[in-house]
Amino acid sequence: MAKMPQKVDRAAFIASNPRCCYCAGRRPTTEIDHAPARIVFIKKHGPEGFLFPSCSECNRIAGVSEQVMAFYIRSFDRSACGLDEAEFEKLVSGLVNNAPEAVPRMPPRPSSGLALLTHGIYEADRTTIVPPAAKAHIELFGLKVLYALYYRVTDRFAGSSTRYLLNWAQDGTDAARLMRATADKWFDEHEVGQRRNVDLGDQFSFQYGYHEAHGFFGVRMSFAGAFVMFGVIGPARPMAKLKNRDPLCPSIYEMGKRIKKQWGKRRRGPAPALSG
Repeated sequence: MAKMPQKVDRAAFIASNPRCCYCAGRRPTTEIDHAPARIVFIKKHGPEGFLFPSCSECNRIAGVSEQVMAFYIRSFDRSACGLDEAEFEKLVSGLVNNAPEAVPRMPPRPSSGLALLTHGIYEADRTTIVPPAAKAHIELFGLKVLYALYYRVTDRFAGSSTRYLLNWAQDGTDAARLMRATADKWFDEHEVGQRRNVDLGDQFSFQYGYHEAHGFFGVRMSFAGAFVMFGVIGPARPMAKLKNRDPLCPSIYEMGKRIKKQWGKRRRGPAPALSG
């Protein structure tokens, strides 16, 4: 039987991390956040020690995006063997009720380059189109983890003086292989999240590289057999000179508000069904 997570001295943690790492320290820490969120892991057994300081605004607004990501990770991960149907049905229900704009669309015939939904919910030869709203939620989730790891490694905040780049792809695709090859140039250390007495397998791992003198931080993250992400945070001016003008690092709360404003108004009416 797995041990319960070690208790954290809340007062001591907040005293050591008094400012939120998701909004560049603009707000005081009021909550201890798990990143990646425990909901994305089978039976919510996330890695221990991945605790980060958060304000309630950043933490709460990311909750829907974390639900969306949990659904897509479990849907795309064919290697998962510890997920039961009841757990997956809860993810489906959460998606339909809380983020219907992110429900996948199912065409009647396979289309080249689209991802498969598995776990016996759909036939193996059917495909799903990830809607734009879901992509926005996935980016917010990835950015939140990127900010957390940046803070963990550098002890700095991502904010208006930095820019970010974040790409993601379904694992096993040519895009994911290219992303891995590009990311390999950045890394000098490899870490795999672990939890006592619980085998996480490949549910979460990350590699990072950090050039302290230049201020560039790069990280590749893998989420189960589902997604690969590659993110970079760097000083605003040097990043602006790159080929693609990457955006300044927004707070997680600001990004969540934009998603809610753009897509939340479309939630009116009956929730869509997960069907073709």
